[in-house]
Amino acid sequence: MNRRQVLTAAGVAGASMLIGAGRAAAEPNGWEGWLAANRGHVAAVVDDGRGGRLSHRPYAEQPLASAVKVVHAAGYALAVERGHVRPDERVRVGDWEEYYLPLDGGAHQKALEDLGIPFANGRTADDPDRLVSLDDLVRVAVVHSDNAAADLVRARVGDASLRAAALSCGWPGVDTRSIAGEMLMLILPERAPADPAKRKRVGDQLAAQALHDPKLQLEIIGRLPGIPATYEDQRPWARRTWHGSASGLHRLHRAVAGGRFPQARTHLERAFPGPLPAGVTAIGSKAGSLPGVLTMAFTVRWDDGRIGTGVLLAEEVDESLSTKAGELADLVLGPLLDRDLLRELETTLVG
Repeated sequence: MNRRQVLTAAGVAGASMLIGAGRAAAEPNGWEGWLAANRGHVAAVVDDGRGGRLSHRPYAEQPLASAVKVVHAAGYALAVERGHVRPDERVRVGDWEEYYLPLDGGAHQKALEDLGIPFANGRTADDPDRLVSLDDLVRVAVVHSDNAAADLVRARVGDASLRAAALSCGWPGVDTRSIAGEMLMLILPERAPADPAKRKRVGDQLAAQALHDPKLQLEIIGRLPGIPATYEDQRPWARRTWHGSASGLHRLHRAVAGGRFPQARTHLERAFPGPLPAGVTAIGSKAGSLPGVLTMAFTVRWDDGRIGTGVLLAEEVDESLSTKAGELADLVLGPLLDRDLLRELETTLVG
């Protein structure tokens, strides 16, 4: 019995297990007030493509949450470019779901719905032998933030491709940890190393073992109900997940928007659901959230060829504000469209 089958048989329900009910503090000044009062927990790089630029703690390493998945998309695009993989390469849904852990807030189920795959048990596909394309998995990793899809893409194209793609855009030393490995260290905290430098190796090994070790699979199932249940309780774990800088993330998004990796750009621009303002060709986006962490990245391609790019990373975020991610998104995207809003954000972050 593989991990997918064990999870299904155990009837694990996951969305509420990652972030349960917790303390919510009042925040009368909203995001603008929080950003101004917590500048040491914010990193941002915003360039509107017409001379307006904001840079605040650009090289500070902070948790990236699902914003990191632009790296997976770029690494995949580079592997396609080099002929190592094909977009239409077929992947068994069961192989994809080997990487699934029910701690993604329902992202995997949204991905299954998007691809028209039935899942009567509410968690995993009815038919594990059904086939999807590798490009489909990149799409749902970006659009729906499916962690299992991102991990499978990483396994298929390799860490080296992810690192090379980021480096080619000016982001050296990108953090390419297994997402499942980090989630497993939430479930099995005694497996997490005290030394942060060892965390990637341990997490990668743990995730690989969980693919094929029935004893570990059963242990994971048994321990899932006991993970820290509240937003506040999970913040210490989230602080230790994969990190990166606003500068590195900004460089990668700007390069992708400029046409460096067309397959990646297609999926990032598909992720933006709203109508386009006048004069805008496309808007790309990839955001992320974990307890205490919100991350935002936007690109705007104008009809005249200009490209605007905005990245903001926030850590130590109160639970009350974590439910208002849309307001933060407006504060990051707005300055790319309106110079006055860029000045306002600069005043908030820099003074």
